[in-house]
Amino acid sequence: MATKDMSVGKPLKVLYAFAVPMIVSVLFQQFYNIADSLIAGNFISDNGGALAAVNAAYPVTVVFIAIGNGFGVGGGVVISRIFGSKNYKRVKTAVLTALINIAVFSAIFTVIGILTNKPLLSLMNSEELGESVYAQSVDYLDIYVYGLSFLFIYNVVSSIFQALGNSKTPLFLLIFSTLFNVAIDIIFVKFLDLGVKGLAWGTFVAQGIACVLSLAVLLINLNKLPKQDEDVKDGMTDDTCEKNKPRKALENSVFSISTWTSIMLLSMPSILQNSTVSIGQLFVQSLVNSFGNPNLVAGYGSAFKINYIIISVFLTISNAMATFTSQNIGAQKLERAKEGLKGGIISMIAIALFSTALYLIFAKNLVAAFTSENNPEIIDIGAKFLYILSPFYVVVCIKIIFDGFIRGAGDMAGFTTSTMTDLILRVGLSYIFVKAFNTGHEGIWWSWPVGWIVGAIVAVIFYLSKRWLKTAKKSL
Repeated sequence: MATKDMSVGKPLKVLYAFAVPMIVSVLFQQFYNIADSLIAGNFISDNGGALAAVNAAYPVTVVFIAIGNGFGVGGGVVISRIFGSKNYKRVKTAVLTALINIAVFSAIFTVIGILTNKPLLSLMNSEELGESVYAQSVDYLDIYVYGLSFLFIYNVVSSIFQALGNSKTPLFLLIFSTLFNVAIDIIFVKFLDLGVKGLAWGTFVAQGIACVLSLAVLLINLNKLPKQDEDVKDGMTDDTCEKNKPRKALENSVFSISTWTSIMLLSMPSILQNSTVSIGQLFVQSLVNSFGNPNLVAGYGSAFKINYIIISVFLTISNAMATFTSQNIGAQKLERAKEGLKGGIISMIAIALFSTALYLIFAKNLVAAFTSENNPEIIDIGAKFLYILSPFYVVVCIKIIFDGFIRGAGDMAGFTTSTMTDLILRVGLSYIFVKAFNTGHEGIWWSWPVGWIVGAIVAVIFYLSKRWLKTAKKSL
């Protein structure tokens, strides 16, 4: 299994050779996420009610996805470190520990989801959308949470594959599950006439099959790791209890307390950060729902997903930039790290300008793809959202690429401040614009660019302050 040294070669070429497979993967993930909305709008004829129901439930599902991804990050980092030390016995222990950990937490969150679905939807003012839309949202989420174990385990297994240097297997499994999900959704909705419940059950079945397949492939590959009896230093920090155990006993165990502790210590910051952003979106969705207009929810939710396609590309390149920066700082090549940043900025601005032009020209066509009934209000609302946001893609891409750089340099305070500034402003201003200035729902749309602009300024200030340089030098 190959690893990638990003401290040699042409910086921009190396950066994108690493980023492109990740971009392909994230695009399929986004298509997976929007498939239910596309099918609801095109195959369920209820004047946009099903589309509104799925879009109203979407922010809740994003919170669960963020939690699953956070556990994946923690497990992936720990296993990657141990794998790099070639301590293959402990790799197996770490993998089993990560799987046991996520199995337990997935059960816990399934129970939490079952108990909180209705209260969450009520707090998000979903009942304002009408009894039919609210009931469909509840049905969708109730079935969705039954499959949380599949979702969580699949995310962790994918991170484990990547930690072991295998990025192709999770990509192939993602492509398969995405296409299978679309096919089975159409069967359940169009031919079995199960409505929104059919979409949820389709996702349940697709995630279940992907989970079982990925887990089986992982365990097969795990058994193929080289046999090793000698003691190899793995670079991980054991707690006092584990240090006192014989090394062989630790390596042959199914569950390691020290490894579990390391996984949780690395998972929790990621879970908290991702969940905070997702919970912020719950507040925005609540404000949108408070207008009591299903067409507004349908249009906003569809445009939000279209918008997030390009944002997810920016975030993926930012993650690649973080890895690039971290490796080059570790290799004591600070100038090369900055050279990569410059190339990343130029290329991302080019992508942003292209995306802006695409969305400004085809906004109505893109939103119309979510509804076969060509509801003019849904299309106009979604298009207006894209018209307001897309001209500011240049701003947000600059913010995101600088975020990636300072995060890779180890300045987590700068990265967190930039991210939270953007989030707090977007959520806070959306309420201020609507409640205090009576701007209507378009005030929510305008809060996004303002948050992006201020967040970008904060990120650039942290870069220019060279806090990241001080942090980087401490690690050298």
